[in-house]
Amino acid sequence: MNSEYLQKLMGEQEWKKFVSKSIDDKNELIQYLLENEILLMVDWKGEEQDGNIGDFFKYRNNILDSNTMVDFSSVYDKLQETISRNNLQTGDAVPFLLKEFQKQLKPIKQVVILLNVGNDNYYIGLARQKDLKVITTPSSDFWQFLSFGSKTGEVLYTVKCDCGSMNVWQLKRGEVLTDDVCQDCGKILVDKEGNFTLPVEKDYI
Repeated sequence: MNSEYLQKLMGEQEWKKFVSKSIDDKNELIQYLLENEILLMVDWKGEEQDGNIGDFFKYRNNILDSNTMVDFSSVYDKLQETISRNNLQTGDAVPFLLKEFQKQLKPIKQVVILLNVGNDNYYIGLARQKDLKVITTPSSDFWQFLSFGSKTGEVLYTVKCDCGSMNVWQLKRGEVLTDDVCQDCGKILVDKEGNFTLPVEKDYI
C-alpha cells in the first residue's frame, strides 16, 4: 500500500503505531482511522452530538501542530443564529460548519479534508496546508482525499433504462428521489419509496 498520504495525516506517535500494524483491507483501514480519531464520520443530517466536529478539529490540530490554539465557539454561535432565522434545511448544517471551520483554520495553515468513500456520510480529516498536494493526489489504493470545497456536495445518479435512454439526476447529499420515470419511454425507474428499479450509478461530485 502506498501510505505516504496517510503519514501526512498523522502525528509522529500515531504513525509509529500505524506502521506496526498490517492493514491492507479498505474497510479495516477506514475503521482504524475512525477508531484512532484520525478521521471523523458524521451523518449527512448533522452531528450526533453538538460540538463533535469542533472537538475533533481541536484534537487533530493539537496532534499536527501543538504550538497553535483554536477556538471554535464563534462557529457554533453562528450556526445557532442561522438556525434561529430558519435559514438552514436538513443536510445544510455539516457543510455550513465545515465552511466556517475552514475560515478559522486557514490562518494557522490547516485544511479541512474529506475522504470520498462513496456514501452519504462525511469522512472528515485535518491536514497541514503544505501536505495537501500529497494527500489529495489520486494515487492511493483505495480512495481519494479532497480538500473541502473542491466538490459541490451533491450526488449524480445515473440509470440506463431498458429502452437505451440514459437518465441522470443531480441531488443534494441525502436528498431522496421518489416516483420518477424514464424521460423517453415512461418506464418507472424510481418507486414511491425511493427505490431504483434498475441498476444505478452514484457519483459524488
